[in-house]
Amino acid sequence: MTPKHKTSRRLWPYLAVPALAVLIAAVVYIGDFSPEDVGIGGSSDETLPGSQVDQSELADSEIQPDPAEQHEAAQEYLQGLLDEAVGEYLAGIEDENLYASIAVSDGEFELDYNGDEQHGSASIIKVEILGMVLLDYETVEEIPGWVVADAEKMIRESDNDATNSLLFGLLDGHATMREAHEVFDLAGTEPGEGERWGMTRTTAVDQLTLLDGVLYEGVLSEGHAELARELMGDLADFQYWGVSAGAEEGETVWMKNGWDTRDELGGEWVVNSIGVIAGDTEEPIMLSILTGGSASHQEGIDLVEGLAEIAREVIDTDPLA
Repeated sequence: MTPKHKTSRRLWPYLAVPALAVLIAAVVYIGDFSPEDVGIGGSSDETLPGSQVDQSELADSEIQPDPAEQHEAAQEYLQGLLDEAVGEYLAGIEDENLYASIAVSDGEFELDYNGDEQHGSASIIKVEILGMVLLDYETVEEIPGWVVADAEKMIRESDNDATNSLLFGLLDGHATMREAHEVFDLAGTEPGEGERWGMTRTTAVDQLTLLDGVLYEGVLSEGHAELARELMGDLADFQYWGVSAGAEEGETVWMKNGWDTRDELGGEWVVNSIGVIAGDTEEPIMLSILTGGSASHQEGIDLVEGLAEIAREVIDTDPLA
């Protein structure tokens, strides 16, 4: 199922407020009588000034708001909120080694913070591998049991052996990874050093595109996407952290996390998380958070979860509030 671009929950005030202003202006104009207008002369058939305004002319007038301009203004407002909130949050940690990228979309607005900056993927690349495994079969029913079992380990437990089994035992290794970037239209994603899958370079914006491609019908069939949602919605307990921090109680989360240390960073941590919150509703929120420079795995998790909470708060903000 393709994410629905729902009817705006926020833009109606933009439409309602100017329309109300027009109505008030018309009432004031009609009701602003001089003493001579009050019961002096004229017949009961006379019409009051302004009562014959052509409604089609009013609808076509420049007073009516432009929905595209309103949406752009709301987008800019929310983008400013995200930039400010993330900037303050990172500055408050007081660690110059930290860096982060965020992309978030609710189908109405898409925001990002350093969204086109490349990061090491670590294990979030396994979602891309999962997509290619599913594409290797015409239907879900055709997928062998061992492939499903390895896919479950790869996603639910982030098992590297199962990942290698699928990528190099079933698929065509590095060639498949290069093909995957094209299949899912990941313009900012490319192989890393030595083409190791965990060293793939990707962006937060690309990861939203990937989530859409793997979890919803389009690139994959509905049956394949449903299996992907099932796997990403049932992670092992020790994997349940990251973008899920942005979810409200009772909301479904489909996600995948990734982490690794980097020698070129002096052993500091790359910690990433991507996923969809409330994906089984009419208002799913796609979120990807890519970070680096944390001193430990736990510090990286704390960073990602703090950013997830910020992203959710901003994307839920009413631009007129």
